Amino acid sequence: MGRWWLLCAVASVGTVGAIELGAEGASGLRLVPFPKEVQLGDGAVSLGGEQVVEVAGGSWEVAAALVAAELRRAGLPAPRVQPLEGASASLRLVPPTVSVRVRAPALREGAGDEDYVLTVASNQAVVAAKAPAGLLHGVQTLCQLIRANRNGDLIPCLTIRDWPSLRWRCFQDDLTRGPSSTLEELKREIALGAFLKMNLFTYYMEHQYAFAKHPVIGPRDGSLLPQELKALVAYAKPLGVDILGNQQSFGHFGHILKHKEYAHLRETGDVLCPTKEESYKLLDDLYSEVVPLLPFPFFNVCCDETWGLGKGPSKELADKIGVGKVYAGHMRRVHDLLKDKYKKRMMMWGDIILQHPKDLADIPTDTIMLTWGYHPGANFEGQIIPFAKSGYEFFVCPGVNNWSRILPDFGATVVNVQNFVRDGAKHGALGMLNTAWDDDGENVNAPSWHGHAWGAECAWNASKTAYTDFSRRIGAVLFGEKGDRFGQAIDLLAKTHRLPGMGGMHNSRFWQDDLGPLKTSVAVEKANAQRLLETVKPAIEHLEACKKEATANAELLDGFLFGARRMELIGQRMLDRIEVAALYAAAYEGALREAPPLLKKAQAIIERNRDAHEALGKQFAELWMRENRPYALDWTVGRYKAAVTRYDTLAKRLAAIRKDAEAGKPLPSPREVALELLELGVRKSRPDKIVQQPLTPEAKWLEPAATHRIGLIVNAGAADRFDLPIELDIRLPEKLNGRRIRAFRTDAEKPVELLAQLDATEKAGHGCLTLMLDRVAKAQTAPVHVYLGLPMDEPGPPPPQAVLTSDAPKGMKWLENDKVKLLLGPEGAHIYRWEIKGMGGRDVTMPGETGWAGFADVGGEHRSAVNKLQCVADGPALVRYVCTDEHGLTKTISLFAGASWVEVTLNSPVGYFWAFDDPKNFAADGPTPGNYLFSNGATGPVGKEADGVKAQVKAPGTQWGAKFIPDKWLLGLVTPEAAVTHVIAPGAGAGGVGIEHGGLASHFIIYAGTLDRKPDDLMKRLHSTLDFRNPPEVTLHAMQTR
Repeated sequence: MGRWWLLCAVASVGTVGAIELGAEGASGLRLVPFPKEVQLGDGAVSLGGEQVVEVAGGSWEVAAALVAAELRRAGLPAPRVQPLEGASASLRLVPPTVSVRVRAPALREGAGDEDYVLTVASNQAVVAAKAPAGLLHGVQTLCQLIRANRNGDLIPCLTIRDWPSLRWRCFQDDLTRGPSSTLEELKREIALGAFLKMNLFTYYMEHQYAFAKHPVIGPRDGSLLPQELKALVAYAKPLGVDILGNQQSFGHFGHILKHKEYAHLRETGDVLCPTKEESYKLLDDLYSEVVPLLPFPFFNVCCDETWGLGKGPSKELADKIGVGKVYAGHMRRVHDLLKDKYKKRMMMWGDIILQHPKDLADIPTDTIMLTWGYHPGANFEGQIIPFAKSGYEFFVCPGVNNWSRILPDFGATVVNVQNFVRDGAKHGALGMLNTAWDDDGENVNAPSWHGHAWGAECAWNASKTAYTDFSRRIGAVLFGEKGDRFGQAIDLLAKTHRLPGMGGMHNSRFWQDDLGPLKTSVAVEKANAQRLLETVKPAIEHLEACKKEATANAELLDGFLFGARRMELIGQRMLDRIEVAALYAAAYEGALREAPPLLKKAQAIIERNRDAHEALGKQFAELWMRENRPYALDWTVGRYKAAVTRYDTLAKRLAAIRKDAEAGKPLPSPREVALELLELGVRKSRPDKIVQQPLTPEAKWLEPAATHRIGLIVNAGAADRFDLPIELDIRLPEKLNGRRIRAFRTDAEKPVELLAQLDATEKAGHGCLTLMLDRVAKAQTAPVHVYLGLPMDEPGPPPPQAVLTSDAPKGMKWLENDKVKLLLGPEGAHIYRWEIKGMGGRDVTMPGETGWAGFADVGGEHRSAVNKLQCVADGPALVRYVCTDEHGLTKTISLFAGASWVEVTLNSPVGYFWAFDDPKNFAADGPTPGNYLFSNGATGPVGKEADGVKAQVKAPGTQWGAKFIPDKWLLGLVTPEAAVTHVIAPGAGAGGVGIEHGGLASHFIIYAGTLDRKPDDLMKRLHSTLDFRNPPEVTLHAMQTR
């Protein structure tokens, strides 16, 4: 006897004839979206012999064609089609010799047009529905049974009763950021969407449409033609898919406004002016060429991200009535135009009006709100409830996170879609619109289909399907693979977006010049590259295996493979760059006769990289032309060509140097060939010069107990240096490691003792010498003698400026010198207290010892991640903790003797880094209002805490930002090597000093202390002294034995 299996219920073992479904029972079926109810039967039905498709209802031709195509794809005989009279929507697949007709079970009570039942039993398969829409859904399920659940010519006996949770299930193709899908590609998308039971398709449009009334707008070889849009509507309708029209009508208007014909309609360069009547004449013209071609009753006018509204010609009106009312007034005009003239119901993005909730009531309530958000949030009700409570119907609009990425951020997409759709269904969403965006013009459509399929699953079942079940099923449904290699590949590729050093796998990471300075260090770069390759290589193997088995849509896998191979090349060229630099350094430093073979090997590695970029460029062009018109292809192909030229130029340079070396000509330095390994994430620890004679060997020994001493000379170079840390890797006799040391600067009349320490390193016979110099003037030198081998008896109390560390409660650590006392916590490796001793021990961080409170926050998943805190240097010159979290981020925090600043380095550059301070410190509405200052000279009063994020002041392309109270104290942040967007905020959740969304950095200096000089002087000193790109020059002299 059969049994019912309801979605998300616990299933038991089920064996159906020759088809083994395993322990999962009915849930082992591979169907997407998964049916609401499944009843397994006994045995299986053979499709191997002659079959007849008997079909009735309004969609009989397409329904029969879908079944016939799937049978042919499976290598089974094509059926004969027999239309039936009658109004009922039904289909039966049956051998002509079978006379007994199985009756389909009844639909559920209150069934809608999309409900269907499917029965496979007694040598036949029957689909029944109330309307053609339901019939098509049932037929698609039958096709999935044939593709993904067939064993030879057998499909399992079962009964399915199914219906959707959301009325509209929509997906999107961006046609206006460069890529412009051909009509054939759009048709392929429609067919695949229908296969997954999506019933609405939309495109995104700014300007890439062939407007006859305004021909200057659409690019000639990259615009959707009106006749193509009309043909798409006709193609989609029999498949049960409607086309939702779209035209940007307020913001994102820059591609139109850039033309001189429309320049007078600019509110800003990207926003249409709402106070000029001609703006509405233009919109009417645009609508007149699109809207009449679309039978669907809704039309999306977009109107999102209207940044700068109220700052152009509408400023006078905005100052009078408010920006929100100006926005709402425009929306009413557009609403009335669409409704009165074109009989359409307006849809609009909801982001701007959510920022002006008091003006929401000005927008007619028959508007359909599109509430969007693409982050992997736990809850989206804050973006839903305002519309639901105000009486608006709404769509939830998650995204496939494909924009500007090498491959979509699959992990973020899974959470974003599932939770947004879940919350939408809870509050009565009319539908889901799963967005895809082509922001940098570099996307191909294929890799978005994992996210679109997940969206189809969630919208059909109100997000009740476990992702692990979907992942196991989707490869069979899309491609007909026997196993789950596709799902395994996606799970691996999802990890790449979180890997250190990979920039979230945005396209910008691929175009990053890995021949340039290392963002971190050699050791970190190697580890990051190996981690990436260990993740991507097995993913590629899974994808290739899936493609080998694929019986359908195999061409989609090429897009996934292309992205994975771009990731693979990133990892390989990171390792290759390090190897080439090492080969060249060995050739440069070694005997000239040994250089040519080293140079030849380096040249071969560079040529391999050149060829890899050239091959990927050709693959990209091929993938592009499968989907798109030629327009904008050259944007990205040009970048591949530039990369090929860059590698080819270096290969030729190495060939010429090798030829010169063979002729006895000395090699140019690594810096001259741009192969110097400049590490931007660590302080340079190798001496610039090594002198084989001791430094002033006749000088008096200042520490009689020492057995050895070494001399070094520090040259400040092109900058004045203040509170200058020196870290030097030195070769030592083993007996000296772990012994006490003392150091003296000897250029003054009386030698000055320096705080110094010697720490063990991982290299045998080496130690890391750290010392602090108070000042070395520009172009001046400081000679230093370091005394080694001192006895280990107690040296007495440490000097006042020495830095020490000790344990604190809850696994935290204290770091302390004469200027500051810091509390370092394992959660996020945050500095949760920063007490300034010159201000009576006042803690200036945002109160709290969890979450974002405190300093050195990098946000995201790292914020609450528990770190392992490893002390690698414990004073008296330096206390350093290496903090590593479960996601692979390593944050190294260093406090030096006598310093009011902390140095933070990361093993992966980030674009978000904040020190959250107490708003009582500087906020305009606090007790001690302060000022801000950036490295570009911009200055002004710090904003109000009450204004929150709106009070942030941003300075793109700067290297430091600070806020201060004159002659009292300062809080500042420096990114010495990186010009990024520094931000100043009043404190609390809005932020204190930080960087955000404007470039990447991995080296940060946080200063919080008293102010004894001008703020710009202090910040400039920190920048010039601590810039890893411009280190002081250190000459190391030979060791002298007493």
